[in-house]
Amino acid sequence: MKSIFINIREVAKRECNRMTSRSLYLLAILVFPVLTILFFGSLFKEGVPTKMPIAIVDLDQTTTSRIITRNIDVTPLSMVTMNLQSESEAMSQLRSGSIYGFVVLPKNMQADILSSKQPVVSYYYQNGLLIAGGLMQNDLTLILHTLSSAINIQKREAMGQPEDLIMAQVQPVQLNTHQLFNPTSNYSVYISTIVLPIMLQLFILLMTVYSIGIEIKERTSREWLQTSGKSIVTALTGKLLPYTVIFFILMMFQNFMMYRVMQVPVHTSAGWLMLSSLLFVLAYQAIGVFCIGLLPLMRHALNLSAFYGILALTLCGFSFPIEAMPPVFQYWASGFPVRHFMHIFQSQVLAGFELRYSILSYAFLLLFMLLPLTVIARLKSALIYQNFIERVHKS
Repeated sequence: MKSIFINIREVAKRECNRMTSRSLYLLAILVFPVLTILFFGSLFKEGVPTKMPIAIVDLDQTTTSRIITRNIDVTPLSMVTMNLQSESEAMSQLRSGSIYGFVVLPKNMQADILSSKQPVVSYYYQNGLLIAGGLMQNDLTLILHTLSSAINIQKREAMGQPEDLIMAQVQPVQLNTHQLFNPTSNYSVYISTIVLPIMLQLFILLMTVYSIGIEIKERTSREWLQTSGKSIVTALTGKLLPYTVIFFILMMFQNFMMYRVMQVPVHTSAGWLMLSSLLFVLAYQAIGVFCIGLLPLMRHALNLSAFYGILALTLCGFSFPIEAMPPVFQYWASGFPVRHFMHIFQSQVLAGFELRYSILSYAFLLLFMLLPLTVIARLKSALIYQNFIERVHKS
């Protein structure tokens, strides 16, 4: 047992020397991941999009229409950047991308209100951009309903109706809404908490494949095996250990950015955060070993791992709910560690649920670590014969 630890230490020391001898290693495991974390952390620091440009088409030009325009302008999500003269002009600006939407205040709006008629205020928004369109629809609907209710209350007060009767007429059913786990509708809670792990898993996958594949390509794999005492398990453990430590530190730096700097809610202990982060790193390293063991040609394994890593963005339930996918894709989604990591975040970290609700996700992350066992014999053969598979492929 002592000799095994000595061999692991020697392999890890050899790998550290290789890492420091090439700038590519430092760029891929330190510089680019840190820049990615800082970039997305600063990109979503506001939490929600604010001051999205809209236009007002005021065909009434009265005190009431100007009050409505000012109220729309002070909402946090919308900013009136244009006052236009016609719907066609506003539609032209919408098509050009200068604005996300526009509101049309009809002619004789104030006169219709005073005469107890019901003027129609129209608004148009760009829903091709789903997030911007949805936010603008909610914002404009809320402010216009609020203004409509305020006008209604003022008219009834002028008629001498009591306050209780007025509120019963204006809002017959009172709503009591509870927005759980993300009460401020902070988009960084939804986006950054999954974009950052997805970006980091790409670096973990690619560097795992590259660090092993380059040994085969440069025909140094026999020396690597010799250092490990000819044990493939010891060789992989020693080689991946420095990367495990570095990527685990990056995961904790990512957690610090999310939960301390970006103020994402956290309802679990630091120990569970560290455990889920470590399992995330180990699971993707295991998949990287599986890719290079399945395809011992470095360029093929890199292509496979990159394709697999990018698919996680679509099939982990981030961009489209898993439950709404066809059954075959629902099962396929379970084949991505980031899916289970996201479930741990949503149930244990964000919502503060008991461990029993996320224990299955921990089990899946552990299950991924068994993948290298299915290709370990093939990988050892490739390391012994070095570029043999590539020569056969070319011939």
